[in-house]
Amino acid sequence: MAHEHKPQPPLWAQRLLHFRLSEGLSEEIQGDLDELFDLWVEEMGIQKARWKYIGQVLGFLRPLPERKEQYVQIRNGKLPPAQIDVSSNSLQTFKVMLQNYIKIAWRNLLRNRTSSAVNIIGLAVGMATCLLLVLFVLSELSYDRYHTNSKQMYRMTMHGQMGGKEINTAFVSALAGIVLAKEYSGVEAVTRLRTEGSFIIKSGNESFKEEHVAFVDSNFFQFFTIPLVKGNIRTALTEPNALVISETIAHKYFGNEDPIGKSLTLGRMGLFKISGVCKDVPTNTHFHYDFFGSFLSINPGNKWLNSGAYTYLKIEEGYPIDKLRTQSAKMVEKYIGPEIKEFVGIDLKEFIKTGNRIGFNFQPVTDIHLHSDLEGELEANGNISYVYIFSVIAGFILLLASINFMNLSTAGSSARAREVGVRKVLGSVQRQLIGQFLTESVLLVFLSLGVALGLVLLLLPGFNQLSGKQFGILTLASGWMLPGIILSALCLGLIAGSYPALFLSSFAPIQVLKGKLQTGLKTGGLRNVLVTIQFVVSVCMIIGTIVVYQQLHFIQSKKIGFDKEQVLVINDTYVLKSGINSFKNEIEKLASVERVSLAGYLPAGSSSWGVEGIKIENHASQSEVFRSKAYWIDEDYLPTLGIQLAQGRNFSKDFPSDSAGALINETAAHIYGLKNPIGTRISTVGDRSNTYTIVGVVKDFHFESMHQQITPMVIFYGGDNGQIAIRLKTSNIPDLLSQIEERWKKYSDNPFSYSFLDDRFNAIYSSEQRIGKLFGIFAGLAIFIACLGLYGLAWFVAEQRTKEIGIRKVLGATVSSIVVLLSRDFIKLVIIAMLIATPIAWYGMHQWLQDFAYHIDLQWWIFVVAGLLAISIALFTVSFQSIKAALTNPVKSLRND
Repeated sequence: MAHEHKPQPPLWAQRLLHFRLSEGLSEEIQGDLDELFDLWVEEMGIQKARWKYIGQVLGFLRPLPERKEQYVQIRNGKLPPAQIDVSSNSLQTFKVMLQNYIKIAWRNLLRNRTSSAVNIIGLAVGMATCLLLVLFVLSELSYDRYHTNSKQMYRMTMHGQMGGKEINTAFVSALAGIVLAKEYSGVEAVTRLRTEGSFIIKSGNESFKEEHVAFVDSNFFQFFTIPLVKGNIRTALTEPNALVISETIAHKYFGNEDPIGKSLTLGRMGLFKISGVCKDVPTNTHFHYDFFGSFLSINPGNKWLNSGAYTYLKIEEGYPIDKLRTQSAKMVEKYIGPEIKEFVGIDLKEFIKTGNRIGFNFQPVTDIHLHSDLEGELEANGNISYVYIFSVIAGFILLLASINFMNLSTAGSSARAREVGVRKVLGSVQRQLIGQFLTESVLLVFLSLGVALGLVLLLLPGFNQLSGKQFGILTLASGWMLPGIILSALCLGLIAGSYPALFLSSFAPIQVLKGKLQTGLKTGGLRNVLVTIQFVVSVCMIIGTIVVYQQLHFIQSKKIGFDKEQVLVINDTYVLKSGINSFKNEIEKLASVERVSLAGYLPAGSSSWGVEGIKIENHASQSEVFRSKAYWIDEDYLPTLGIQLAQGRNFSKDFPSDSAGALINETAAHIYGLKNPIGTRISTVGDRSNTYTIVGVVKDFHFESMHQQITPMVIFYGGDNGQIAIRLKTSNIPDLLSQIEERWKKYSDNPFSYSFLDDRFNAIYSSEQRIGKLFGIFAGLAIFIACLGLYGLAWFVAEQRTKEIGIRKVLGATVSSIVVLLSRDFIKLVIIAMLIATPIAWYGMHQWLQDFAYHIDLQWWIFVVAGLLAISIALFTVSFQSIKAALTNPVKSLRND
């Protein structure tokens, strides 16, 4: 039994020894090392003995005859085992050989400046592009992972179906999380967040419009890892009208003064006392706020169906989420069921039988940024598809650069062939030649890495602007980034250099010295495959770029149901209070103004909207409730935006009854099943239930992103007047703005804030616009790198066929015939690449377009244009070498024969 517990050397090291050395020698050396291992265990312990054993094995990976002599002396008793050193001679020899390899590699780089420069540029561009993409991908994957216990953090969401429409919201009843934690097991902590729109914030005589304002529970900063630099983290938000601000806001409003105890006025909500200062919310978070008011300052409502807050749970470690879902289903039955009975008039079972459903889900906080696209998201999230796409692009571009490296390295093979032949004749073995060429490869890769890092630092500002990130110089040196870059470069040098090393070291010395080498494109099968792969990637990216730009053009040019051009939007007009109508009347009198509307909602950007459950009087199913978007407008809204009526009439001051009137869109009329909707009475479901009469039907218009289908919409008269929309009839915008601002100052000392409706609408697709630009840039880089690879292969073929071309010219071949001869095989490769790339690109872009409810069709001409562009670029690239070879004097190419 004692033998079973005897310390053993690492098994993998023993196997490595047997794999690397001959059978007899490995068994002899292993026996000696095993004896030494037992001695080392007694002297230094098992862990150090194992490390020593590994070091000795690695030392035997190079042939050193004197080692065997040392072991013979040990067995004969002439040398004590403890004095053996298998690493010193190996290390010294390796050091000398490495210095020699580096010296030769450097000389070869200087001797072949042009080819080396092309190789370094291609590899540097590929590595720089890959680094930028890796930064982007790692940033996207890092969202919300910095929170303590982030794996236990979930967001509570609502899902279901009502009136045939899906319900998927990022918010739930403000009561849901609290009740779940109180009445059921599995929840360690709950915190809530609610937004109330933008605020005009006053400090003394200064006013600023602030968008990033939230109201949170008192444990918010204990739940999320957002440290407080001033104030008590436990008590900062335990009182109404308490406020925690970020460091940036503290400096903006108070400079170097201590803000604790000071006050800020939050618009319509009044005075708030600052009780804490927190660190700025990290960029890799799914929400970004600068003001955190106490949740006790607001009234989120006490109903389960129409009150809302973003609710976060910390789940007990290991607690099954499915069990939590089961518990939440019981909560639906207990609390939401009675409200359905109250507002809809049927119990929960009947509600479900009619095809409706409602429930809660639990979403990992770390999944929100990349995997969530729910209604009411706090911010526009990322997209995991883009992470996959850019990861693949990064890998492919690095692959293209590596392929170039291989092709350009082997392109100059004939220049190195005689060197290899002479070295082999003088006694060099293949392993030594491989070591030399791998050293050259690694040296060139690290030179390229230096250039790549310089390019990254140069391009970072532009890349940040394009990607919406905030990368800096220190990002490259943070954590494992720099060691990872160095290790990756080393691996790239060894892997990419392996093919040239094996190719060059395999030359037979007799054949080489006789000048007999394989020639022509057809003998370079692997090189052909590599170039084909390059153009498959390039054609895919060309197609992708065309499709992305076509879709963006489609979005921007598609008829959206209203006229977004020449519409000026004045923001935050609620601060005008009773003076808002007088301000509107003054604006209408300006010569450059065509129409003015008080608009709580505008179909782009941040606006006031709600969700209502709508019941139709005398409907076939009295229990049917239709979930609809709800907005409030005035009588000038439709003509100001150019929205057309399909039936009925617009709101009018001439009809006092319009205060109880409603407009619906065509989709609502269809979903509600109303063939003649005018005069139909509808009622809203909830604690503020009201009855309205439909007076008109507006033609469908896009009031949300084209990622979503147009949904049912109900428009009410009056209500929120947070914005004013102004239809312009002038090109002198600056002069008009100054006139409007002058009148604004008569009614308010708050900041004058404005925007243009078309800019707000286009901003919805800012993510797609960034993706389109990035696709175009990376497609261009991929083509550039692929062309370098094609250039290298053309160089190789022209070099190998120099004598053939000379003979053809002597026999009367024209320059054009030689150019065709050298180019046609390359064009075949590009055509093959097109055939492979077309179905791949079609599938990828078809999947991307499915994210849009309205999108272009993939037309055949897109693939033809991409193919012709690839062929043209390939011809242009190859023509340099082809024409150069065709114009070479045949006397020069044949003088050595």
